[in-house]
Amino acid sequence: MTDLVAADRPTTLAGQMSEWFGQAAQIASGIGGISYAFGWLLTDRFYGDLGVEPEEVSITFPWLVVRAFLVGLVGLCVAAVIRTLFRLAARSQPINRLVQSRTAIVALLLLSCIGVAGIVSLAYLVWFTVPGSNSIGIVAVAFAVSIGIGVLVATLRPATLTVRLDARYLLRGVAGALLGFVIVSLIILPFRLGDQLADEVRAGQPFAIGLGLGTIKADRVRLSAADPSKPSPVSGCVLRLGSNGGTSLFVVNGRVMRLSDQNITVVAPC
Repeated sequence: MTDLVAADRPTTLAGQMSEWFGQAAQIASGIGGISYAFGWLLTDRFYGDLGVEPEEVSITFPWLVVRAFLVGLVGLCVAAVIRTLFRLAARSQPINRLVQSRTAIVALLLLSCIGVAGIVSLAYLVWFTVPGSNSIGIVAVAFAVSIGIGVLVATLRPATLTVRLDARYLLRGVAGALLGFVIVSLIILPFRLGDQLADEVRAGQPFAIGLGLGTIKADRVRLSAADPSKPSPVSGCVLRLGSNGGTSLFVVNGRVMRLSDQNITVVAPC
């Protein structure tokens, strides 16, 4: 079976390069589609929360497709890193070390526990923290518990410790964690980030998020009437979401206002 698979592979450099570019194009197309879906979910969630259609601020299918190209290339690089980690894991060999120093044993146990606490705290801060809440206490408790467990285990263990460093499991774990992080981010982040951005815009906070070649943003601007003899339609600073078809959309006191570009003059920054 192995001979048949090897026989199907091209032997010349040109054939190998053609096969590699063909696989890269397929992966880039798939990741580009996923990136487009990510961008569309984010924009639809954000603008939908404000009662706005993405097309009203000139965000269309071609707009997202062009900007998803670079995101797809980044995803292709991540896929290449994951594939390389799995290949390195298949070639690596385990290493055994006998640790006899009591200080080294305690340090290794504490380092392991603190590392686990750091991963748990990072996951909590990224995925479960409510915006604006104080999470220092929870993170401190996580580290305190991890250090306590490390000290307790260190006092119960013998004076020698065998450390088995198996790069196969380590590299596979890193590759799996990276793959899982990408998948979870693609599923959860558009909804969570869209809701958070909508809340920030209602509170009058500007933002700008890079998406490939362009950005999704809300700029703080000042409006004045196009006719100097008329008063400004809105006093103070407002957030500009975008425009399309001669109509611009602004967020004023947490609400979306649509104004004709012929009747206003936008001054930025405010």
